[in-house]
Amino acid sequence: MSEISANTWWLQMTAPPLHQEAAILPEGCLVMQAVKPTRSFYLFLYTSVGRPYQWYNRLMIPAGELDRLLQDEKTTVWVLYVNGVPAGFAEFDATITGETEMVYFGLTCDFTGKGLGMPFLKWCIHKAWEQPLSRLWLHTCNLDHPAALHMYRKAGFVIYDQDTLMQQKPDPEDDPYLLLPW
Repeated sequence: MSEISANTWWLQMTAPPLHQEAAILPEGCLVMQAVKPTRSFYLFLYTSVGRPYQWYNRLMIPAGELDRLLQDEKTTVWVLYVNGVPAGFAEFDATITGETEMVYFGLTCDFTGKGLGMPFLKWCIHKAWEQPLSRLWLHTCNLDHPAALHMYRKAGFVIYDQDTLMQQKPDPEDDPYLLLPW
């Protein structure tokens, strides 16, 4: 496997946004929790959102490990639907008491650029702060959508660390996406 360089930023909120607006989604949008989602549904969401941004991590862990993660009560998956069609998802990890990591957040290609990212992000932020938290955090990198860092900062996240990491990239002939049934 080859590696590529990724400029990574870690961002956090240590309190809900001061002027937190009600999490209003555009007409036709609905967010539902995928309670203990099946691995196949989760991977459908993950690949639909992440393939353009080289999201491979969840594809490269053993199936049983991913199943355990998805069944863990500290993992929550929220799915954005637009007129009944899955348009994006967010995954939260609340393993550390008082903290929530937004592990993944994004929209599918069909719904990117349609004004849904910020309303969905605000909805997710509002949902996370419904729990007693001292910190909501995430990371993004230059391989993610070009607007991701700006959007997170605009929503109230503050950079607390940055780094350049080497990320594994599967060889084209060994691309895990080629093994998927869709």
